[in-house]
Amino acid sequence: MNHGSTRPSRLPFVLAGIAACAILAWVVHRARRSEFVRPPEEQAEEVQPAPSAPPPAPVAAARPTAPPAPAPPREEIITSDGLPIMPVHGSPDGPAHPHPITPQHLRIFAENRLVGAITGAIDVGDAAGVRRLLEQYRREYPEDNFDLQGGYALIADCLEHRTDETRAAAERWLDSHNGSGAKRFLVRTCIDPPLQ
Repeated sequence: MNHGSTRPSRLPFVLAGIAACAILAWVVHRARRSEFVRPPEEQAEEVQPAPSAPPPAPVAAARPTAPPAPAPPREEIITSDGLPIMPVHGSPDGPAHPHPITPQHLRIFAENRLVGAITGAIDVGDAAGVRRLLEQYRREYPEDNFDLQGGYALIADCLEHRTDETRAAAERWLDSHNGSGAKRFLVRTCIDPPLQ
C-alpha cells in the first residue's frame, strides 16, 4: 500500500453534498410553510378585462339563505410565556405547547406498559407470568378495547401445553378475531412452531 498517495481527498465533496442537501431541505421546508403573497404593486398590475367586452348578463337574484352558523369559539389557553396550548382538534395558528397529559392519557400509558409486560412474558415463554399479568389486565381493563385478552389466554395455554387441541382453539380464535393485536403472538406461539 502506498500511504504517500497524492490522490485528492473526497471529504470536501462529501461536505459540499451534505451542505447542498441541507440547503435544499430548508428551501423546500420554507416553501411549504409560507403562503405565497404578492407584493401590492404586483397586485395592482392584474390584468383587467378589456373595456370593449360586453358586461356580463345580470344574474337572477338568488333566494336569501340563512347565514352560516358561526363556528364555535375556539377555547385557547395562553400560558405565562405567551404561547397557547395545542388544541385538541385542528392545528394551532403558530407555535404552541403540547396539550396536557390527562388521567385518560395516564390510563392509556399504564395499559401500554401492561401489554408490554405481557408480550415480554410471552417472549421468554413464561406462561405463569402471562396468566398473572392477564388477570391484572382483565381486572383493570375489562372493556378489552383491543381484543387482546382471549388471545393472551390461548397463548398461555400454548406455552404450557402445545397440543392439537390448543392449536385448533388458536385457529378458531384467529378466524373470529382477525384484527386483534394478539394475533401475531398467537400465530408465533401456537400455530407456526411444529408440534413436538
